[in-house]
Amino acid sequence: MSRAIERAAVEIAVRHRAFYSRSLGRMRTTAAIVAASVLSSSVTAFLLRLDQPAGANAAAGMADLGPADALVLNGKDGTLTVANRSGRVSWADDATARSHSVGTLHVGRIMSALLQSDTYVKEREQLAESHETRGKEFEARYRGLVDKARNIDNDEQAPEGPAVRAEIETFQAEYAAWQEALQSEAEALQSRQYQDAYTRLRDAVDVVADRRKIDLVMRFIPPADKIRAGDQEAIVQQMVSRTFVRVPESIDITEDILREMNLTAPKEE
Repeated sequence: MSRAIERAAVEIAVRHRAFYSRSLGRMRTTAAIVAASVLSSSVTAFLLRLDQPAGANAAAGMADLGPADALVLNGKDGTLTVANRSGRVSWADDATARSHSVGTLHVGRIMSALLQSDTYVKEREQLAESHETRGKEFEARYRGLVDKARNIDNDEQAPEGPAVRAEIETFQAEYAAWQEALQSEAEALQSRQYQDAYTRLRDAVDVVADRRKIDLVMRFIPPADKIRAGDQEAIVQQMVSRTFVRVPESIDITEDILREMNLTAPKEE
């Protein structure tokens, strides 16, 4: 087929040379031949492109549009100007009128794995040991008070009765205060650990998001995760917490964050 096209191109070139010779009359022969040669070259190139496979033509036809400062689109309500502002597709001057890339993150899965790291576990164990030691001290005092209480119960007129009762009341007040302090310490440690872990998580998100050019990272629970058993309120809360009913897996950056933080967190079955 290529030879046939080449012959056709040559025939067209000959005909155009004759055409230019007749039409230009007294025009210099050299100029006419040059013009005919240019035209014949264009025709030949066109015919040779026809000889290429369809896919090659399509690929050759693909080209960037631009550069351009803006693209104006007409519509029923007027025109829309699309432009590049700060590396984002923009359709108005307002900063909110821009497209932003989005990623999703299973925060609960990462936080659970992070809080099981050695540092946090050790802190909780140390606090528990401290509470256990103090608890044993109260337990020993309690047993001693029980023995004293039995003695005065057997002898209501025992002279040490008022002192023992006062000691029991003091013990009860100290134990109640310790229980309150114990709860406060546990809550303070939990709050501090969660805050610290969440800060580390955000730092990792910033690193990954900057690397992947992601603007918005949204907390989510995979829609396919099973609903855990519980009362109606707990079940409804689990459903409400699922930001998306459907979401493409390609924008989930949870695995990237786990790798960045050097964590392992198996997916929920």
